[in-house]
Amino acid sequence: MHTHLGMISFRSLADDVPDRLHRFLMPLENNAMTESLAVASAKIAIAEMIRGGITSAVDMYYHEAAIAKTASHMGFRFWAGETVLDAPHPGAASFDESLARCDELCSMNDPLVTPLIAPHAPYSLSERNLERSFSYAESHGIMWTMHLQELPMEMSLFKERHSMSPIAWMDDEGLLSSNLIAAYLLLASDDDIMRLAENDVRVVNCPGSNAKAAKGVARIPEMAEAGCIATLGTDGPSSGNTLDMFMQMRLYAILNKNRLSDRAALPASDVVPLAFRNAGLALSSEIGQLRKGYRSDIVMLSLEDVNTIPCFDPYSVLVYSASPMNVTDVFIEGRQLLKDREFTFPFDEIAEEFREASAGFRDEALKFL
Repeated sequence: MHTHLGMISFRSLADDVPDRLHRFLMPLENNAMTESLAVASAKIAIAEMIRGGITSAVDMYYHEAAIAKTASHMGFRFWAGETVLDAPHPGAASFDESLARCDELCSMNDPLVTPLIAPHAPYSLSERNLERSFSYAESHGIMWTMHLQELPMEMSLFKERHSMSPIAWMDDEGLLSSNLIAAYLLLASDDDIMRLAENDVRVVNCPGSNAKAAKGVARIPEMAEAGCIATLGTDGPSSGNTLDMFMQMRLYAILNKNRLSDRAALPASDVVPLAFRNAGLALSSEIGQLRKGYRSDIVMLSLEDVNTIPCFDPYSVLVYSASPMNVTDVFIEGRQLLKDREFTFPFDEIAEEFREASAGFRDEALKFL
């Protein structure tokens, strides 16, 4: 429910360095991220997701129309969120140009692609452009997604300007609704949680990347208890490194059990729906369940591998011991993309394309190290 597939090229780069976002990621994006590299990166990422039993992704990055066409060609179900910012970025020179990129997405007519608009965050857009993003989503009948209440500086900014949190400000401005997919939410107060639930905001937890960045554990269980549809994301391969949803389920359960000091909290049977059924409910799409009338997206796993024997409880196996190595077959819209643990498409060609597209990026990255 939240990732940045075009950022494969950043994986393993300066992982343990303070202020990595401003010292490495943003400068490299502005200097070396091209459409061809974003597409080549997304192909690697989609292959990794398919290998790990992921059949759909809500993405947020630049050059999304090109990435969306690639996803569809590979047979992957894709919610394409064009990132919009006030400042110039690899996809556009201005906010208005970003909207033109969104227009390109919205003009696509592809059963596997759903367009979104993705304002980056409350601290990287003016309040006016946040409102314009909301209006764009409303007028085009699409959802919008953003990072929300992730950073202390974001909280300080809105406290100074409005004497309230970003969530409270958005609520007062009428910007919260079931049309919003909000990621992270690490700094949500009780009042914020109430506002999210009252407006039926879809909430996404990315426990792997958040914990790796030492940002804490989001109170997603409390949001779910309040009435929000709660879901999971891998975040991008630059920040979370792995596009492994089994890991996200496991970390979501384990980190929150520790936070709550309660071994019985979040049983595995309550965690699995966040990665399957809830995503379909959040997106109002016929995915995440095996039932008549739904899309034929099917994932098969082996219960005869070294880490899945024995199976007293399939939910516990999925959350606490399974991994991508156990995925044997994947179908999306009835098309088989993984068969007996092997891709049905030429991954070697995808890997070679990435190596060629990323050569210049790699040379530029080495200058920063």
